[in-house]
Amino acid sequence: MTEMTSPELSGKEQRAKRTRWQKLSRKNYFGGKLSTKNLVRLCQENASNKRTIIVHTEDVDYTEFFPNSFLVSKSDRKKADLVVDTHYHLDAIESESYDIVLCTGLLEHVPDPQRLIDDMRRILKPNGKLIISASAVFSFHEGPENYFHFTPFSFKMLFKDWSEIEDLRGSSMPFETIGILMQRILLQCDVFPLARPFIELMARSARFFDVFITQQYDTTWKYTDDHKIDSMMPSNIQAVVRK
Repeated sequence: MTEMTSPELSGKEQRAKRTRWQKLSRKNYFGGKLSTKNLVRLCQENASNKRTIIVHTEDVDYTEFFPNSFLVSKSDRKKADLVVDTHYHLDAIESESYDIVLCTGLLEHVPDPQRLIDDMRRILKPNGKLIISASAVFSFHEGPENYFHFTPFSFKMLFKDWSEIEDLRGSSMPFETIGILMQRILLQCDVFPLARPFIELMARSARFFDVFITQQYDTTWKYTDDHKIDSMMPSNIQAVVRK
């Protein structure tokens, strides 16, 4: 009997071996995104039974915090109440029809963020509230539709026509952000399998170093009160804004 050593079989074995190695290179040992808890906190702090429109928001079970909600998404897989294009044109939504707009993880993915901000302002009732979070010091993701990352200063420009910014803050402390970025490396890169669990442990423990930070500033060499900031390196910028 001849031994099966055909090039075809050898190729299959090599592909299977590469697949197994790739799976190990992408294996996560601890579940859950580190950045998600900061979005959950934002939703918890602003939870409401008022009429709410959810624009794209992912990673959080928003229905727990906003039970009277209407979901807008570019994906019909999310059981959206309204499916829109990838630029999130909201023309179909009636003006001054919602008390609250919740929008997280979207602003960096639209080519004209000011247009979307203005559209959400139009949708809100007078004195309505926008709850928003967008990438700051974060990995490039969902490419190629990842156009902008934001700072507190760019948020102030985007919301210059609104009546009040109730809250404007970084979502995470600096070492916590380093942990989030380390996790994103594991989520978005093939990493040598034996190193993955150690990197994951470092990512989850990095935030404990934040206890040693006593004050943060938005620049170098100007350690003055007018340059103090809540987080000089947050993964996201979060805001609560009144129409």
